[in-house]
Amino acid sequence: FTMAGRKATQQALLLIIGILLCPTNASSASSISLPRSAATKKHKLHRPSSFVHLKNDQLQLLQLGQFRGGGALFTSKSNNNNDQEDDLLVLSTRNNNNNNAAAVTKSVITTTSVIAIATFSFLHWDKIQAFFDREKFRTAIIQTLNDIASKGNKGLFLYAVGFMFWECCGLPTSVVETAAAMAFGFKGGLIGSFVGKTCGSLLAFTLGRTLLSNVVGEKMEENDLFGLVERGVQRHPVKSSLIVRYSPFPQLIKNFALSLTKPVTFPIFLLAISIHGFPFSLLWAALGNDSSMRLRASEMGETMAANLVLNSLLIFVTVFGFVVSPAITGWWLADLRKES
Repeated sequence: FTMAGRKATQQALLLIIGILLCPTNASSASSISLPRSAATKKHKLHRPSSFVHLKNDQLQLLQLGQFRGGGALFTSKSNNNNDQEDDLLVLSTRNNNNNNAAAVTKSVITTTSVIAIATFSFLHWDKIQAFFDREKFRTAIIQTLNDIASKGNKGLFLYAVGFMFWECCGLPTSVVETAAAMAFGFKGGLIGSFVGKTCGSLLAFTLGRTLLSNVVGEKMEENDLFGLVERGVQRHPVKSSLIVRYSPFPQLIKNFALSLTKPVTFPIFLLAISIHGFPFSLLWAALGNDSSMRLRASEMGETMAANLVLNSLLIFVTVFGFVVSPAITGWWLADLRKES
């Protein structure tokens, strides 16, 4: 061949090779592809349009179609990039292993808890049934408190400590406070109930702000109302704390929700639980003492006149709990929604 013929043949061959390697559309000739794993491991593939330079100044520029995965054109990257990709792969593998380990641990804990609860329920089913029966529950509490009351001041201290953990768990308190006054009398029942209830609320508040802050935060974030409560507390800490304490929310929510709001300090929380808790402790102590006196009178064959003041207070508390408290809480939340 002549020189011109060899150059023409070389150009034609390079052009054909370029077309075969990277077709510009789906109807072009099939391309030669490398395994994706090999290309990913050693090279960095270029997805945008590329240009292949032919030899010398006579070579033409071939604009190649966009890479669609598995193509043969690629350029090598530096070893640093390869090392970074390997590091990312190792980190991804470690994260997957950690997630799998966490899932297994959570599954084991859940299974163990279910087995423990089922075993306890099976062994103490009679006591559990009594817990849901109001009369049996009341009778069991009175019997237990009478045994404690027979120990004098030591028994009153034990009651206050036990009632502290009872309140911390968010369990109902009115029945217990009434029974305590029947066992310890008005004064002893009032002191033991108020001190135990106050310390229990402070314990729950402290746990919610320290050890259980992450757990409580995750649970509260699932409730849209907590965002409104937090916004209201930030603007008016004392007022909002009192509204939350008098709200129809469960006792557990009242204690732990306020623990997540930074503007509510320990003095503010103590003030709120005292203003809210003391009147109710006073009422339940009076009710328990009155019930104890009527029980003794009935054993002696005597009757007592109705206590109009106590009955009026009970009616007021009932109306307040079922009507006034939900209405005030609803208006407060509605105003917070409007402001937001």
